[in-house]
Amino acid sequence: MNFLLDTFIYFVILILFLMVSRDFTDVQNAKWISVLIYFSYYFLFEYFKGQTPGKMLTKSQVLSIDEKSNYFFWQIVVRTLMRFIPLDIFSYLFSARGLHDWVSNTKVSDVIRRTSI
Repeated sequence: MNFLLDTFIYFVILILFLMVSRDFTDVQNAKWISVLIYFSYYFLFEYFKGQTPGKMLTKSQVLSIDEKSNYFFWQIVVRTLMRFIPLDIFSYLFSARGLHDWVSNTKVSDVIRRTSI
């Protein structure tokens, strides 16, 4: 569900950006712009918020499997880069965790609500 929601949101952002910039963006550069937007979308949201908009809607978050990890930045970089491998989406057919989760040593879980007393 996260993938479908995030893909829809990404395409909306991409289409809006390309429509706004169509007068000064070369058609041949559109693919590189889409790659940059795709990487930025996942990396920035997951690194700074732990959630993409799709994960926010489904109330899930990205966590490091190694809770003592001091390299969450690099985990998110690897996680985001792994999404560019076409086989990543098919990895869910064989495992509950996708290839990008397995390689980056991350997982997606429900948001943990902290309550104050």
